[in-house]
Amino acid sequence: MIAIIGWIDYITGVRVSLGLFYLLPITLSVAWLGGREACAAAVVSIVVRVAGDLESGTYHYPVTAFWNRLADLGMYLVIIWVFHALISLWRELELRVRLRTAALEQALRARDELQAQLFEISRRERSSIGHDLHDGLGQHLTATAMAASLLAASLSEARQPTVGDAQNIVRMLQDAISQTREIARGLLLAAIEPDELISELEELAATLSQEGGPRCHFTWRGPFEGLDAAISSHFFYIAQEAARNALRHARPSHVEISLQAVPGAIELTVTDNGPGVSPRAGSPGMGLRIMAHRAEIVGGEFSVEPAAGGGTRVRCRAPLSRPAVPPANP
Repeated sequence: MIAIIGWIDYITGVRVSLGLFYLLPITLSVAWLGGREACAAAVVSIVVRVAGDLESGTYHYPVTAFWNRLADLGMYLVIIWVFHALISLWRELELRVRLRTAALEQALRARDELQAQLFEISRRERSSIGHDLHDGLGQHLTATAMAASLLAASLSEARQPTVGDAQNIVRMLQDAISQTREIARGLLLAAIEPDELISELEELAATLSQEGGPRCHFTWRGPFEGLDAAISSHFFYIAQEAARNALRHARPSHVEISLQAVPGAIELTVTDNGPGVSPRAGSPGMGLRIMAHRAEIVGGEFSVEPAAGGGTRVRCRAPLSRPAVPPANP
């Protein structure tokens, strides 16, 4: 490039100065080769310009030609220094960005691993407590209820006035047994396998319909290829929390739980026909924050938005490890 510019400079003569055009190869030398190579390119440019001046007969002595080009050489060196400093600063910033990005990615991976470990530890602890309640306390209460029932039968045969108290004790024990079984079942559902998700959501909808009064309906479209236990568990608890929130706060007449396979992901929606999301609502409650956190753990997206016909729709979408095949009706 210096040779080509020097040849054009020689042809045009002294009437047209191409001194600024030499900056192109000089700056490219700074960017591609380095500061020393750029200084060498600047010196070569001055030599080419002086050679052209001497060849054109402008100067009779080389010393005079070199002396007159010293100002141009100084300008080239200053530009090299400034440009080299800017490039060095830019490369340093780029290196810092890469290092910090790598550190952030490592921290995110560590956080995800920690969340997975905490979830697994919590699952094991909940499962252990659930088994203890079901196999230990539940069996003990059952035996106590049987003993109280026998006592009530004996008091009834003896026509004792305390038979009513004994029967009340039997009823309270039976209620305690039912509550213990429900608590144990909830703890044992800490981890839900993929093949259990559909049946658990169907049972959830049936249970909520019996408890809350409004009709709760569950629909699904699959199959769900690549679904794992983590997504199944978190999706179940998101559906449970969203449906219970709707029944508790919105007081709807209908709640729809929907699970469907979309390309490369699985999507859960819980829709109610209540009054809808208030635009003046303040910060989200604990339930919404927990649901959003569960979606984040499985790498999903969580949103709460107004439903099409009124009401509220809670939506959660998470990627699957394998692409889902086109959905089919069950």
